[in-house]
Amino acid sequence: MRFKLTVATCICLCISLNACSRGNRAPQTNASPTPANGTDGAGLPQAQDAAGYVTLGNELYQEDQDEKAVAAYQQALKLDPTYAEAYLKLGLTYRVLGQKKEADEAYEKAVKAYEHAVKADSKDMGALLNLAEAYTQTGEYQKAVDTYKRAQKLQDLDSTNYYNLGEAYTKLARYKEAMDAYQHALDQDPDFFRASEALERAKEGNQRVEEGRKAFEQQLKRQQANANNQNANQANTNATPGNTNH
Repeated sequence: MRFKLTVATCICLCISLNACSRGNRAPQTNASPTPANGTDGAGLPQAQDAAGYVTLGNELYQEDQDEKAVAAYQQALKLDPTYAEAYLKLGLTYRVLGQKKEADEAYEKAVKAYEHAVKADSKDMGALLNLAEAYTQTGEYQKAVDTYKRAQKLQDLDSTNYYNLGEAYTKLARYKEAMDAYQHALDQDPDFFRASEALERAKEGNQRVEEGRKAFEQQLKRQQANANNQNANQANTNATPGNTNH
């Protein structure tokens, strides 16, 4: 049973109360995202707007109905082809299903959509954090780090996003920065088991890097010493009386 994002349940509850914001997307005032009675052409419960289908997709994903979740996210994108969250969740679900090509395409579209959202509003915290996640999923780890740092200037990150920042640093083999990020996550949530495990891995990675650096420095010193000895021997040979070498 794989780990599922618990945030989807909170999103669904907030939507049912008409009191949940959607990052860079404001809910429509004349449409309820709660699925209505009946089914649509894809065999899904009908929703009145794209936000409703994303909510439905989140519910289906939580219930391990991944194929139906994909259909819900796709329906959301038919209604709103610019819906960044739908692309991000679609990529996540495709990744779970092992459909790498489709996942990569969805994540790339999520990056473009969130880049557009951040360009429109550079202080949109939700869009920045989702953009950082999308960069991570497309393997653009330095961009992910830079985007998390941008978001951090607006507001301190929560434990989950400090953990995600640590993961991006780890991918870049920047273990000291990763250790700091994981420690921040644990400072906020001492029971964050994944962050605790990741911190230990980062410490081990940093130790390997330090050992490798020291070994490389020692090798350079040995090479320099050998070169100095060879130069000294050559000088002595040249200075020997009767030596005809020029």
